[in-house]
Amino acid sequence: MDVQDLNFSFEATRWLITGAIGIYSWLIGRQAASAKEMLELRTRITTLEAEIRQVPNHSHINELMGRLERVDARLEGVVDAMQPLSRSLDRINDYLLQHK
Repeated sequence: MDVQDLNFSFEATRWLITGAIGIYSWLIGRQAASAKEMLELRTRITTLEAEIRQVPNHSHINELMGRLERVDARLEGVVDAMQPLSRSLDRINDYLLQHK
């Protein structure tokens, strides 16, 4: 073994170590990115779960529809009761305008 062989061995070893460090840092960076993405996904899922808890379910919507139907029926009754009153008021108004 002469100096040229030793020099080549040191260069090859240096390149192998540098390559190993590069591959190791690439893998670690990839795992860190995956952990960051997982944390972001968990945060998004938690936020969605909190928002969905506030959304009314099917039974609440059915109850609301029932209440709206009852209010609609009552308003129709009020309109029916107000029509004769409106006609009477129109007649009184016409009488007052004619006999001023």
